[in-house]
Amino acid sequence: MNFLTFWQRRKSRSSFNEGPMAFDLLYQLSYMSAISAAGLPRSQIFALGAQLPCSAANYIAEIHNLSQKWRYDYAVACRMVGESSKKEAVKSLLLRLASSLNSGEPESTFLDQEARIQAEAFNSDYERRVESLRKWTEAYAALVVSAALIVMVAAVSMLIYPIAAGFTVALAGVTVITGVVGAWCVYSASPKEVRVHSPSQYCPAFIRASRWERMLVPAASVTLVLTLVAGMELGFSILAASILLIPIGIFGTLCERQISTKDRDIHTFLRSLGNVTSAIGITTSQAVGRLDLRSTAALAEDVKRLRSRLASRLKPDLCWKRFSLETGSELIYRSIRMFHDATRLGGEADVVGERSSILAMSLDFLRAKRGQVSSSFVWLAIGVHGAIVGLLVFVSQVVAAFAGVVEGVYEEALADAPVRTVEIFSFSFQSVPILKNLTLPCLLVLAATTAFAANAAVGGSRYKFYLYLGVTFGLSGVAMLIVPAMTDMIFASVSVM
Repeated sequence: MNFLTFWQRRKSRSSFNEGPMAFDLLYQLSYMSAISAAGLPRSQIFALGAQLPCSAANYIAEIHNLSQKWRYDYAVACRMVGESSKKEAVKSLLLRLASSLNSGEPESTFLDQEARIQAEAFNSDYERRVESLRKWTEAYAALVVSAALIVMVAAVSMLIYPIAAGFTVALAGVTVITGVVGAWCVYSASPKEVRVHSPSQYCPAFIRASRWERMLVPAASVTLVLTLVAGMELGFSILAASILLIPIGIFGTLCERQISTKDRDIHTFLRSLGNVTSAIGITTSQAVGRLDLRSTAALAEDVKRLRSRLASRLKPDLCWKRFSLETGSELIYRSIRMFHDATRLGGEADVVGERSSILAMSLDFLRAKRGQVSSSFVWLAIGVHGAIVGLLVFVSQVVAAFAGVVEGVYEEALADAPVRTVEIFSFSFQSVPILKNLTLPCLLVLAATTAFAANAAVGGSRYKFYLYLGVTFGLSGVAMLIVPAMTDMIFASVSVM
């Protein structure tokens, strides 16, 4: 394989867009800063950095390959990869790294400075996205209300003037598109991070959530089909399916709360462990047994299991990896990996602990700011959805009931009415069945988009989406059952009078 072929393949692999780049870039720099504290040679720092399971490691792997396989100097390789990158953050970082390597600055000093700079940049970007999320969550409610008003205006317009069926379908399509675009805007504005470690097969809480998902999602689908085949009302079928989805979201939400609590304590745990190790002059495995767990209460049970495994003289690498995987947290997995790798390679534990906690400390305060915005939006979105669903069903039922009562009388009145009067006072009832058929898909799409927007604003795993989806679909099902009965009662009382 010649150099041109290799370079073309390299450029094609560099054009990926996997995961949140800012989050991965901060992890990449923090990891390389931590292992560089062990005094490793340049080639080993790049080799270990290229093995990280994140999108930013692809660039480090390309630099390492150019240096090892094609005998380029690391500074030249950094400049070549940086100049070909389309991401400004990566390009700027690699060009600065090339300049630093040319000047002879120690890698440890440069990477430590860049990790702290990247942490500040990540904090600023995260805060800007939170402010943008705040504005878009406020706008989402207005978009949903506007979408519902379109359907209501279309319903009233059908009675006033004969409207073509295509125009009615187009209005319903505008409603659906408005809801989808609003949810996508909330997702685009929300900060991007990874909370749950993907292969979390050792986390008991996520094992339960995954097990419930495999059982209840097919059960909800089968229940929906069987109840419809049995002739039950659609509202009852949707309500039954939503009730089966809610437990998945509850288990996922409880698990994420545990993970968030542990994430808040991991930076304290790493710094304390590093300080104890350096102060006493012992290994990290021995220092784990001397930690006061009251300062990291959320990690107490996990640390106790780690102590017992290390005391049983199991392989430390396996013990630390199992410890990080059992928490189910991506942040803990990344922080523990950089701390353990750096101390295993000979780095000073206190320095490594400080550098390894940069990522966790940055996210601790930022998630609290995001939670203030997302929690209020979730309640607002669900409340607005419930009101909109009730109004849409009520309007469609009122129009249908009004058409049923007035249609016969109106046709008799038109028989002897003057032509001019018929032109002024004209009602059309042909499109009323179309309206009832289009209201249902609009309700279901608004329920799905509201659940998606709420989950995007909060962030986290897919399991919480089932909670929001179950709630929004449940509200839709309840509205389909209760509102028609209330409408019939109202018109029955009117007809009696």
